[in-house]
Formats: sequence, C-alpha cells, structure tokens
Amino acid sequence: MRNLLIAVACLLLSASMCMAQANLYSSWSNFPQSPSFFPIVVWDQPPTRVLAAGSPYTTDAAAMAATKMNILLEIDNGGGANYPTSYGVDTGGMFKALANQGLYGILLADTTGNTSATSVASLEAMAASDSASQFLIGYNLGDEPQKSCTTVSEVPGIVTPVVGYDSTRPLLWNDTDWVFSHGICAGNGAALKAMGIGSFDVYPLTSPWNGSSSIPVVSGQAQDSMWIQGYSVNQFIANGRTNQPIWAYVDTGTNELGYSSQNGSNCNVSTNLCSSDNHEYRATAEQVNAEVWMSIINGAAGIEYFCDDTSISTGQTAYDFCLGNSVSGEGSVAAAIASNLTYIDTTILSYAPQLNSSISGICTMNTGLVYTNYTTSCSNGTLTMSTGTSSVPGSAMARIYNGSLYLFADSDRNGSTTMTFTLSGYAGKTATVVYDSNAQYDPTHSSVGNTFTLNGSGQFSDTFGANGHNYQPKIYMISGAAASPAPPTGLTATVN
Repeated sequence: MRNLLIAVACLLLSASMCMAQANLYSSWSNFPQSPSFFPIVVWDQPPTRVLAAGSPYTTDAAAMAATKMNILLEIDNGGGANYPTSYGVDTGGMFKALANQGLYGILLADTTGNTSATSVASLEAMAASDSASQFLIGYNLGDEPQKSCTTVSEVPGIVTPVVGYDSTRPLLWNDTDWVFSHGICAGNGAALKAMGIGSFDVYPLTSPWNGSSSIPVVSGQAQDSMWIQGYSVNQFIANGRTNQPIWAYVDTGTNELGYSSQNGSNCNVSTNLCSSDNHEYRATAEQVNAEVWMSIINGAAGIEYFCDDTSISTGQTAYDFCLGNSVSGEGSVAAAIASNLTYIDTTILSYAPQLNSSISGICTMNTGLVYTNYTTSCSNGTLTMSTGTSSVPGSAMARIYNGSLYLFADSDRNGSTTMTFTLSGYAGKTATVVYDSNAQYDPTHSSVGNTFTLNGSGQFSDTFGANGHNYQPKIYMISGAAASPAPPTGLTATVN
C-alpha cells in the first residue's frame, strides 16, 4: 500500500521532486548507481603526492580515502601541466593510485577533438590500461566559464561533441555563483542546462564579496551569511534541467587559497574575522558541517571540497590543506579540518540511502538575494514548516525510505527559534531525533533520541539554534507510511 500511495503521489507532482536521487544518474551507465553512493568530491589533487612529515596520512589518495571522499575532480599534474601527458598513458601512475584506494575520477578532457593526450578517447584508453575503467566516471571541461561571457555563450556548442565521444559518463563545468551576481552572463542558464551535472562555488562564510546582500555588520561577530549557500543551491536547481544533479562547493575550514583576504580585506587569525564586513578567515568545524547539510537540505545531490589554503601566519600554501597536509606550518589546523571532514563525510554516507530516496516535500523560507528576503513559513508536498522567531527562518526536506519518513531541517540565520513541522497524513506518528549536530560539537546539549508525538494535524515542534549553535541541522525519523501523501511541487526559479 505504501508503494502504491507514493506512486500515485508521483503521478501528481513534478518529476524532478519525486524521482529518487540515485536515478538522477541513471542515464550514465558508467557512473556509480548504488543507492548507498553519495558524491563527495575534492578538487584537483595529485593522488601520489606525499604529505609532509607530521601529517595524518601518507599521500593525497590515502587521505581522500581516509576522510571518506569518493571522487577526485581533475588530476593535478603539477604546474598547470595537463594529465595525461601521452595518449592512453597513466602519467606517474596517478590514476592507478586513485583506483587502488577505491576512488573515482572525473578528469579534465579536451574540448577541441578526440585524439590528443587529454581527449576522451585517451582517458578511456588510459583507464583501460590500468584495468580501472570503472573508476573513470566523468569528464570535466574546465572551471568557471563566467570568466568570459563569450565562453558562457559557447558552452552548449562545446558540450555537444564531447557528449558524442562518450555519452555513458557525465560532463561537468563548474560555475561561479551567478545567482548572487558572481559572474552575470546572458547565457548562464543555458550553460547550466547543457552540463550533465551542474556545479557552483560561493564560500559564503569566507567570501569578501557579500556586500550586496545587505548583511548587517555587528562588532565582534562573524557575518551572518551562511544562508547564501542554501538559497544558491535552491536557485541552481530551479534554473537547471528537470532531474539535473546539482553539486555544491562548501567552505571546508580552509581560507580557499587566501580568498578571505581578497577585496582589500585585513584578516585577523586570533579573532577569525576579516575587515571591514566581518566575514571569516576560516570557517569553523561546526559551520562547515552546517553548510554541508544546508546544501543537502536544499537539494544538493553532491558535495564538493576545495582544499587549498594560504596561511597569512606563515606565508605558506598547502593545496591539500583540508586533507591534513602540514606543509604550511599549521599542521594541527590542517589535521583538525581533515578530522572534521571525516566526521561529516561519514555521516553523509550513513544517510546515503535516505538521501537517494524519493522526496515527499522540500521547502525554504528564504525568498531572495537580500538578508531580509525570507518568510516565517514554507510548504511543499507533505511538509509545512514555520518558525516561532520571525528573524530566524529555516529550510527542510522530507524523504521516504524503507517505510519511514526522514525529515532533514536546519535554521537559516543566527539565533534560536522553535520550528514547527506539519507532515500531512502523519497524525499520531512519533518523530525521533536520529541526528543532531550538537552530538558532535556540544554533546551536553544533544537532542539525539528525543521523541515527539505528532498531534491530530500531523504537527510537532523542536528548538533550533539554542546555546549559540546557529544554523543547526537535525534529522528526524517518522516511522510508518502516511495515511494520504501530499505531492511535492517543483522549485521556482527567481533568477535567469
């Protein structure tokens, strides 16, 4: 009966919101199809690089595996050199080192033809020579075409022949966050739709470019900017193709190669603040976790990490800082970041089956590009969510898995609030907190194991953001199928 009810609901709703997330990749036979797989991606590393003495891992590939990342997006061959350097040859054994750790590769491919050392044909031959074709799962065409609006307009035409070389693996070409005006080009929407997998980066916590969002500056306090991440994910999904996977880069705890020091910023390591708008030098461990879950709660189908860091304390650069490399002279900081990412990635993968199940409701109270653009409630499908504090909106997502509904939720501004959830058809059921970020970052205030009985309207309430834990994510499990599921609707684009 439960499956019948879900099937009926899916006939009534937008297909993009009902389709199980694993099915987002079904058109690419050489991309992992397991419901237990969720993409956790790291950008541009050499798998064979040996980490500095004192680092927690030996090589980048070993560090990626240990931190539970599962995809490398581009192999760094050093100094901007292409990889591989010869047709069909695994230069330096780097792809083999990746495959030996059970890690997948999405490699940079030539867009001008199919005969060069970096062509699709060469990459296929290279993977085959290592008996590791199953670990080559996609092709990358570059990064941020918005550097030139001319390039953006050419993206659909560039993509077409590359798809013709191999249609069994998806293409990527990461965008700037043009939702928030980082690279406005007339063809951005068409370029996004042309890609197999959409992707963007913004790094809202360390960004020195958030001024247009009218975020208030409070002396001594970090900028209240994480909501930008969730709304960007929401809008990339709304502007992409139906059923297009959207992946999102997040703050990892690095300074993104000195990004936080740009735009004339003066950063203070001891206060972790950068003038003049109080964006952060590096995101904290708890913030990184919250930003990852905010991305997922708003519909991100993959998480991407940019590991690079340039220390203003030592002047050293570590391109694999988030993998724990102590080469920059800040080994304890790097090791702590790697440990935090291991915790986050392990948690994500433990919920991969749920995240790959069908959506029964997803909504956000954020409504626009300015700090004050939000409402006090939102509704979609089986889900209605409201906040008891008008200054603290939130976002939530409900998915049905193995006979239970899983509710993922967070708060989206600094401050504490009571969030009220209404789940249509679940009156009298019991909601159990199965995940609370406090269990990791403040165990004294963890609510894991708490239960709530949904009233006759299918409603219960819980506290978010108390004790200074802003943007707090929680996951609830509600056992038993809904009496009458309400269909979710598609997201609405507000930018072009």
